Amino acid sequence: MAQGDHIYCSIYNNSKSPYHHGIDCGNDTVIHYKNNYKHGKDGIILWVPMNEFAKNRKIYIKKYDKSDPPLVVFMRAKRRLGEKNYNIFYNNCEHFAHYCKTGKPISPQVDKAKEIIGDNGVAVVDGLSKNLINVIKSAESSKNYIHKSIEYTLNFWRDKDDDDNDNSFLNLL
Repeated sequence: MAQGDHIYCSIYNNSKSPYHHGIDCGNDTVIHYKNNYKHGKDGIILWVPMNEFAKNRKIYIKKYDKSDPPLVVFMRAKRRLGEKNYNIFYNNCEHFAHYCKTGKPISPQVDKAKEIIGDNGVAVVDGLSKNLINVIKSAESSKNYIHKSIEYTLNFWRDKDDDDNDNSFLNLL
């Protein structure tokens, strides 16, 4: 592998699709689009150590008949560091890596999905995934509000100068 290579590995511990893609930066590092639905966060383009990208999975190099020079590929990847516009169907890690290599954001994995479920299916799934992310974010926001409300209430009762010092409410929590 060399700087500017489009690299990929299976997201599972095998050699099968789906794959996660990135750009080899040399010095055992990779720039890739990391996404984290589990914590309700949008994806972000990060520069990480190779082992963090690969997670002990075999790494492959995507071959191109025509691509831009390695320095151009690397600079395209570097310019997008910190970007938070991840979308599984329109701006995923494969779109990113292919764009860095050729200037065109293409994802053959998404193209296969479109063949199977069609453009309308993609639109429905994309809408559902955005709604799911919003539900997760909303739940996290509600949890934070509830915690702050409880903290405020507890502080109020702690600070209240009660003659009989009845803290039975606090003992329930």
